[in-house]
Amino acid sequence: MIYIRSILTHLFGTFLLITILTGCIGGTSPSSVYYVFTPAEQLQHQSYKKVLKIEVGVGPVTLPGFLDRPEIVTRQGENQLIVNEFHRWGDSLDAQINYVMAENLSARLETVNVIIYPWQRPLAPKYQIYIDFRQFDGKMGGSVTLKAIWRLVDTADDKRLITQQSLIVVPTSNNSFESYVAAQNDALEKLSNEIAKVLINTLDN
Repeated sequence: MIYIRSILTHLFGTFLLITILTGCIGGTSPSSVYYVFTPAEQLQHQSYKKVLKIEVGVGPVTLPGFLDRPEIVTRQGENQLIVNEFHRWGDSLDAQINYVMAENLSARLETVNVIIYPWQRPLAPKYQIYIDFRQFDGKMGGSVTLKAIWRLVDTADDKRLITQQSLIVVPTSNNSFESYVAAQNDALEKLSNEIAKVLINTLDN
C-alpha cells in the first residue's frame, strides 16, 4: 500500500511539473504586433505645381537582403542587427514602400496617374521610377537612415532620364517600435517630396 502511494505521489509530481513547464513555455509567449506604413496627408494649398498629365509608375523597389523579411530589423551599434521576432510588418516591406510612395507622389503631383509596379502592359505608364534602397533602418530611440538611389526611366525606350541619390535621417521620438516605424514613414514622405520636386522641374506636360 505504501509502495503504491509512493508511485502515485511520484506520478502526480511528474504531471504537475510537466503542467508548470508547459504553461511557462506556451502560456507566457508574447503575441506578435504588426505594423504598416500610411501615406502622408493630402497637402492643401501647398503643392509645388499642378501636374495633371504625368503618368508615373513606382517600382520595382529593391532592399538589402537583411531587411527583406517579415520581422522588423533594427540596429545596435555599427555592425549588429536585431531581428525583432514579435514586431513584424503587416505586409512585405517592399510592397508597403511601393504603395506609400505611389500615394504620396499622387498627392504631390495632384494626379491619379501614378501606378504601382507590376502593371499590365496596356496600363504601362510613360515614366517609371526604380528605387534601390541601400539603407533603411536605424536604432531604437535614435534615428532612422534612408539612403537610396532612384532612377527615372522613359518606358518607351528604357532611356534613363535621371539618376539621383537621397540621404534622409529622421530622429525617433522615443524608444518604442511605434516611434521607429513612424520615423521610417516620415523618411518615405521626405523621399516622395524630393522625387516630386525633381519630376515637376524636369518633365513637361
